[in-house]
Amino acid sequence: MGWLGFGAAQLAAIGAIALLAFVVRGVSGFGSSMVGIGGLSLLLPPQQVVPAFLALELLTTAHLLPGVWRQIDWRSLRWVIGGCLLATPLGLTLLAGLDAGTMRLGVSLCLLVIAALMLSGLAQRWAPRQTPGPLGALAVGAVSGALNGAVGISGPPAIVFYFATTAAATSRATLIAYFLFTDVWALALAGGAGLLKSAALPLIVAALPWSLAGIWLGSRLYLRLDEAQLRRLVWWLLAALGAAGVANALRG
Repeated sequence: MGWLGFGAAQLAAIGAIALLAFVVRGVSGFGSSMVGIGGLSLLLPPQQVVPAFLALELLTTAHLLPGVWRQIDWRSLRWVIGGCLLATPLGLTLLAGLDAGTMRLGVSLCLLVIAALMLSGLAQRWAPRQTPGPLGALAVGAVSGALNGAVGISGPPAIVFYFATTAAATSRATLIAYFLFTDVWALALAGGAGLLKSAALPLIVAALPWSLAGIWLGSRLYLRLDEAQLRRLVWWLLAALGAAGVANALRG
């Protein structure tokens, strides 16, 4: 084995996946876990990948929070977080009996449909003109938490909720804060379950430089995009993630 127990091909793949994942996170405020964990799990055991990637997200994106603090929609975010906290244990209890592959396929298909509707402009006829109130935010958080508890996918409800109803800069800032919260909580749960083992440390060390480079590059690319470009990029990204999820689910 080479450096840190990884071969040359593995190190190259780890670097490429980490770079891409955090370019996506830097531009949009989300997507790094869907890209990074999905990609790295094809190479390494998920028990090694998941806690390592949660740690990488905290190490690379926490510094973004001060710069977007004033743009965060705290009024809705507190309700989304509350719904997520309440519903995650419920998701573990009620939905754990369902087939995880079927659930992921359903979520991925929903992403594809939503992205297609938004890109075509059809969804603009039904989308509210502003972010819904506390009950709407609480419901989004509950769906997010239930999906997180059942199949480990918390992002799509919150992403659609904000980017469909809120200014793109506010959506990005609020999602950065939301996913930092979910990362901290998931990392605490992983630590309590004994998943933060020494196996994750070499992966963190190998991926961290590329992750930092990706978040820097993504943040610079974000500054070059206007409102319409960023919003369209987000829907194309969701379409790509949905298509990848469908392909993975069908492959079994």
